[in-house]
Amino acid sequence: MSDSPREIPGFYWDPEKKRYFKIEKSQTAPSTAQWSTSSVKRRERESHVAEQAAKRQQLTKNHVKRSVLARDAVASGLLARETEMSRIAEAGRGKRENGDVLAAAWAREVAAKGKISFGMSWELSGHPHMSCFYVVGEESGSKSAIAYSALDAQFMVGTYIEVGNKDENLAMVQPPWREPAEAAVLSRSRRPAAGSPVAYNIVHCSNTSSIKYHAPSNRMLLTSSDPNVGGTLVLFRPPLDDISSGRSWSLDIDHMAIPLGRKWCFAHQSTPAPAASDLLCVVGTSDGIMSIHSDETPRWLNPRLPNLGPDARAERPTARGRFNRPRKTPFEIFSQDFQVDNHNVLFAGGRQPRLWISDLRTPAVEWSSVKHGSSIAHVRSINPHQVIVAGLRDCMSVYDTRFFRSGGNDDAAGGGQSRRNASSCPVLEFPEYRNQARFDIGWDVCTQLNLVAAAQDDATVRLFSLSSGGLVRAGADLEGFGAKNPVKALMFQTLPGERLPNLYMADGAYLKKFGCAPAGDGDME
Repeated sequence: MSDSPREIPGFYWDPEKKRYFKIEKSQTAPSTAQWSTSSVKRRERESHVAEQAAKRQQLTKNHVKRSVLARDAVASGLLARETEMSRIAEAGRGKRENGDVLAAAWAREVAAKGKISFGMSWELSGHPHMSCFYVVGEESGSKSAIAYSALDAQFMVGTYIEVGNKDENLAMVQPPWREPAEAAVLSRSRRPAAGSPVAYNIVHCSNTSSIKYHAPSNRMLLTSSDPNVGGTLVLFRPPLDDISSGRSWSLDIDHMAIPLGRKWCFAHQSTPAPAASDLLCVVGTSDGIMSIHSDETPRWLNPRLPNLGPDARAERPTARGRFNRPRKTPFEIFSQDFQVDNHNVLFAGGRQPRLWISDLRTPAVEWSSVKHGSSIAHVRSINPHQVIVAGLRDCMSVYDTRFFRSGGNDDAAGGGQSRRNASSCPVLEFPEYRNQARFDIGWDVCTQLNLVAAAQDDATVRLFSLSSGGLVRAGADLEGFGAKNPVKALMFQTLPGERLPNLYMADGAYLKKFGCAPAGDGDME
């Protein structure tokens, strides 16, 4: 049923007074009356003229034919750049940003670059996704590259990968054979025959939850969450000499393990500190955040409850199933990152639907927070002012720290310290991101390519633009990728000799590489 009033011959409907008036001759009606004959006829003419003008405008709009180049982000962006077009048009039809053009160009040309396997041949079929891996690339300053992977719940595997290939395809390197001298480093008992799979070096590390590399100290950082021991940080130095010297096929056995808490405290992820910091890393755990100084001294960055024993009230869950923790402080953290160009500011996110921010220069570390739409699985600082946050409920957003609005001060329950709340709306959202309920799902950011790579709930991997938040269509190999379960680990990395980052992903027991084909000699400039 239409909401417009019914037309009654001889009567005028007044929308302001919500009533009908009988149309009156102009000679007898008041001069300002809307129901006079002259006023009614004038409005009918104006309405007819406006309707005809709208029809002509629509017909003219339909005659406008947009160039087919506008549908191609790369072609239209490069053309606009060459012709120096800086027009302002309606939404979506202006000049594309250079970052979007770069992201679209890389994604369009991306192709499969091979794969290597972590595991024996009879274990590859149906092997679950690796929980984490790390490729040590050009940031190490070495001529070689090593890939480390958490093969299963008990072992971490390391192998050299080829660098300097013209086609940049992923392949293992057969190193000079060297028997390990210590039981901590395991390898096959005999040299493999010609044509057999490359040997692996294996280190025992129970329940590895993350593998990271601290370039300033040349140390690998492993977090272990063994339920029988608790959270542990394992440190060792990878052998990054040129393998042609025959000196470097042996994982460093001089490793160090740092306990991170009580038995029920699990380590989720470590984040290496920048070179300017006096820290080695920070570690997100089920009990908060711990910093590890360069001298391997641990320190908690959030208020800690006293260990009063199993019968203490502080250690018991309340009637609502929660422990008596300070409310305005982080307690279970899945991801954290240092602010770009400022190693004193730390961002963190976890089970609480808040983005936590802290300045590590304060004597007693205080935390402010910004509400997010869901629990947070990934946090990354992308420039000195912006941070991208991805979590559950299909929620991925970019926040700008310059627009955080400070709220009132609250006293944290049981903490005795003042906590600052802030509020802010995201400056960018990613509507096509899909992750409803997984914390252990692959995700990484490459600011050089202006891209976010994210594993989806449907076991695919998608690319998103950091400038627009939109989905970036990739090449057929990556667009058609699909697994049985969502991928758990992704990362962008540049190997020695490569000009652009490539995307690595863990698919079962395989480490797969996706990247652009190297440019020809004519395209080098």
